[in-house]
Amino acid sequence: MTSAPWNQHPQVRSPAGRTIGDLLAPRPRQQPLAGFEDVYADFVDYIVRCTHRIWEQKDIGLCRTHYADDVVMHTLAGPSRGRESVVQGTLGALAAYADRQVIAEDVIWSEDAPALFYSSHRITSRSTLEGSDALYGAASGAAQMATTVADCLVRENLIVEEWLFRDNARAALQMGHSPHAVALAQAEADQAGDPQRHAWRRQWMDRVRAARQAWPEAGHPAEGPMRMLRAAWVDDLYGEAAAAAVSPSVEVCWPTGRRGWGRGYLIGCLVQLRAQLHDFHFNVEHWAARPLPNGEVAVALRWAGCGVHASQGGWGAASGREILVAGSSHYVLRDGRIVRDQTVFDELAVLRQVLGGLGAVAPGEPT
Repeated sequence: MTSAPWNQHPQVRSPAGRTIGDLLAPRPRQQPLAGFEDVYADFVDYIVRCTHRIWEQKDIGLCRTHYADDVVMHTLAGPSRGRESVVQGTLGALAAYADRQVIAEDVIWSEDAPALFYSSHRITSRSTLEGSDALYGAASGAAQMATTVADCLVRENLIVEEWLFRDNARAALQMGHSPHAVALAQAEADQAGDPQRHAWRRQWMDRVRAARQAWPEAGHPAEGPMRMLRAAWVDDLYGEAAAAAVSPSVEVCWPTGRRGWGRGYLIGCLVQLRAQLHDFHFNVEHWAARPLPNGEVAVALRWAGCGVHASQGGWGAASGREILVAGSSHYVLRDGRIVRDQTVFDELAVLRQVLGGLGAVAPGEPT
């Protein structure tokens, strides 16, 4: 991955700690943005403002001027393709959750090639089920507040590819549903019909297994968190190399409402995932970093891993099925050490695979 220096354009500020009035106040252009609408002052403004326009101002038509015609949207529940798929998905979500509010927590971005931008946008959204939802049924008035990370590749005002990670298991719990029951219903539906529609999952796992880890240039802030994850999940399994990059008082926020403090808690979360998956393969697929106030640095890692679900843990009894996990980790670094870890992946989609969905089969089962 070739990119411009991670700390270029320091005038482009993170949304962290800023009011919505400050974020949406009109400003003159702050950085070169070839082909972008004049309303956007900088790349962070583009991400925050167009999200606000679509979801809170309900300007759904904006999807047609901000997504490429052949855009691909990747999720752990399967990909979708094309601009109209984005439009219909947005319409459906707002029909079910008309009051959706989106809080911009951070945008960690990079310029991966001239005029080719990449953002990792972390949001927390609140919404109430006031319409019909395919998973949760008719209007119930149940509320949810879930964290999402949307990684977007953007050129000339158009999102050309997106990776979406949402804490759907936590949302299910807040709506009064068992994640296991929801995942089982999804898995049973996956087992009907043409199994080839799930080929994308096998292809993603094949790419992870074949990948040789690329690394940022020496001195890039992403190097420390990447080495921590590699040490914890691939190399020395939770030893000193993993702990060295982490503050003893680190704050940890993980899927399905896991939240705690301390180096031991973070290593424990890593162990929870890794211990259930044998023959584990892992690759960081993208990294970015941006300066924060007071000398801190924000780092975003998009990653994917796969292995055989061969040990009992939080996902239930060992199924023997091959499982794909993909997510995004946002870190805050102070003096080079991780003081905050906000990791998001769709644990509901993981459970769906454990229970035989999305084409996951156990040894001896027909493919």
